[in-house]
Amino acid sequence: MQANIDATQTPTAEGVDPIIDDGDEFESKEIQLMKQRVEEMEREAKKLRELQAAAESANGGSATEADQGVPMETEEDKSIADGRSVFVGNVDYGATPEEIQAHFQACGTINRVTILCDKFTGHPKGFAYVEFAELEHIDAALAMDNSLFRGRLIKRVRGPSHPVRQLSSILATFIRHLSSNTAVYPFSKAVILPPLPPAMPASQMEALRQGKGIMAYLQKSLPHPAKQKWLATWFARRHPDRLLPGSVLSVSLEHAPTTFSGVLLSIRRRGTDTSFILRNVIQRTGVEMQLFVNSPHVKDIKILQRAGGGGGKEGRRQRRAKLFFLRDTPEKMTAISAGVKA
Repeated sequence: MQANIDATQTPTAEGVDPIIDDGDEFESKEIQLMKQRVEEMEREAKKLRELQAAAESANGGSATEADQGVPMETEEDKSIADGRSVFVGNVDYGATPEEIQAHFQACGTINRVTILCDKFTGHPKGFAYVEFAELEHIDAALAMDNSLFRGRLIKRVRGPSHPVRQLSSILATFIRHLSSNTAVYPFSKAVILPPLPPAMPASQMEALRQGKGIMAYLQKSLPHPAKQKWLATWFARRHPDRLLPGSVLSVSLEHAPTTFSGVLLSIRRRGTDTSFILRNVIQRTGVEMQLFVNSPHVKDIKILQRAGGGGGKEGRRQRRAKLFFLRDTPEKMTAISAGVKA
């Protein structure tokens, strides 16, 4: 069996590395060396431009077409050529550009055949690029995938899709953008001005500048009218409609959770910074939220049940308590939250 296998394999020339069907190894090495190659190309191009500029200045700024020579290929030309190129893999190491061109000659006119070689040894790497004259010839070349060439089934992929070629194009484009001039940010000429505050008497403005009546002014001007009403009634200290700990509230919010309902544990009265704590049981877990009345995230507050409504000793005890005992008595909290939907 071993003899039959050896007989079917293509003999390699002396001094040539053994055939490696898996291209991952050389592709990874090629990717690592690609950055160095691009940097070397940029340095060489810079030197050529400096030499050309020096030659033109020495000749008095005039040069003939023969002195100028063939212009260098720009990045745009390379990008267009990549669009008309086909990547050919699993190529025999002894194949020549003429043989590859003859194999793809039926697909259309071929401008160039490039066989990539190792940088250090100079040996072919087993893949090549075929550049066609027209973009329409690409489809015909892709149709020849898995065709037999020198005893091997060669693979064909569009040139830009190959990772090594694609990385080279990306790095070259990135370096070109870095070397180019930075574009100016297009600032808008329109100016957005906030609405002006209501007119204030000069005497009151002067008093505020001296620090007189600042807190009263802030409590009157900062909160929304609806929230001013809440602060003056529900969260006041001595208003008849003030909320007592033990009440059940439902709060609508701008963000998640959009609605949270629970038992009012405590109220922290600090003017515009007034806040309160709600507690509920969600999936057998006690959840507490501290909400600020004047917060822009609070949309609405609804009273589902008021505390302290009953008379006698029980009503007075409920009015005095802050209900923090609910943290230690989950059975009572569960009974209360059964009728409250968070």
